[in-house]
Amino acid sequence: MNINKSQALRCIESLRKGIPPEGFIRYFTVGRKAEIGDLIFRLESDNSTALLLKANYGSGKTHLLKFTKEEASDRGYAVSYVVIDSNSEVRFNRMDQIFAAVCRNIEIPYEKGKGVRTFFDFIINKLQKNQKLYRAISSDWTWEFNEMFDSPAMLIGLRAWKTGIEEIKSLIEDWFYNPWNYYNRRKELYKKLVVDLYKYFRDTRPEYIFYNEAIFSFNTKGHEQSWAALRDLNKLAIESGLRGLILLFDEYEDVISNLRRINYQEAAFWNLFKIYRGKDFSGKAFFAVTPDFYEKCKNLLISKQRSEFDLNMLKKLPTHEMTPLGPDELEELALKILEVHGIAYGWEPDCIMKAKQLSFIVRNAASKPIPDRVRYAITSIVKCLDNLYEDWEENASGAN
Repeated sequence: MNINKSQALRCIESLRKGIPPEGFIRYFTVGRKAEIGDLIFRLESDNSTALLLKANYGSGKTHLLKFTKEEASDRGYAVSYVVIDSNSEVRFNRMDQIFAAVCRNIEIPYEKGKGVRTFFDFIINKLQKNQKLYRAISSDWTWEFNEMFDSPAMLIGLRAWKTGIEEIKSLIEDWFYNPWNYYNRRKELYKKLVVDLYKYFRDTRPEYIFYNEAIFSFNTKGHEQSWAALRDLNKLAIESGLRGLILLFDEYEDVISNLRRINYQEAAFWNLFKIYRGKDFSGKAFFAVTPDFYEKCKNLLISKQRSEFDLNMLKKLPTHEMTPLGPDELEELALKILEVHGIAYGWEPDCIMKAKQLSFIVRNAASKPIPDRVRYAITSIVKCLDNLYEDWEENASGAN
């Protein structure tokens, strides 16, 4: 395995908490060849697609989502991994919050960092190297309204970013990351992103148009511009030479447990359907849920007496249910953890831990009748290795 001590330490720190280690997800992926093959097939397809990834908590749901992220990045996609959390302004009934979360987490293959700064810098760099593309996006350098953009706010943001003024970049970042903070600050955005930049480009539209058409707002008309901006992110990624934008949503069931009003929950379901329909967002999207997701949704809607809601729409959503890892796959995973632990702390655990001992730990953890037994198995293995390492260190220092 090509990994250095620092990377190995970071992996073990994550595994100690039962969390898949960023950047090395594929190395720690075992079994599930059919599911992985299907995911790769979907990534290779040029069609828009959306999929529910089903697995129990602690049984690889997040792991497979992050595996998809690594595979997508290697295949030339921009990716944005978003954890749905209604308590932290990432509510799926609010597409302005989802757009903001996508902007905060968007990543470009082989580029450092993440967020709209990384994305826009990448796009501008590509524009400067491709005059044909530059003319198409900038309307022959005039930066007037362009039909290529579905979102006028995206055009305003990108052309202002092109000026290279750091204060302007920071403003655009804050606007896209927290659009709800600017719904009463439209004049400020008009002045700083349009009027004050007249020496770089001239927008001939009168000021009232920007307000009447809600050009700076992401929450009007059913969050119309939020959807448009997501489509534009996908288009810009493709136009710049990437294969598109993939959205990865973890903890989607937050809409059931943390959204407190049924009308909010129904709105979140409708937004899910819109993504699956492929018209409001034409890229690829994957959602991590538990196997009883449909039953939870059905019980919720029935308990709230929402008989008019068509449950068949939920039932017909394309799903991908992951087979549970068996003892043999968990032993394979344990051997990988053992190897990385040795690299991290500079010792040879395989010389101390007997194969039977490792097998006993794995199979004991695998036999636990708990939904997160994979996570339990991982943390148990790391804990055992930590204890053995401490004993090895003590014996080594005593011998000296």
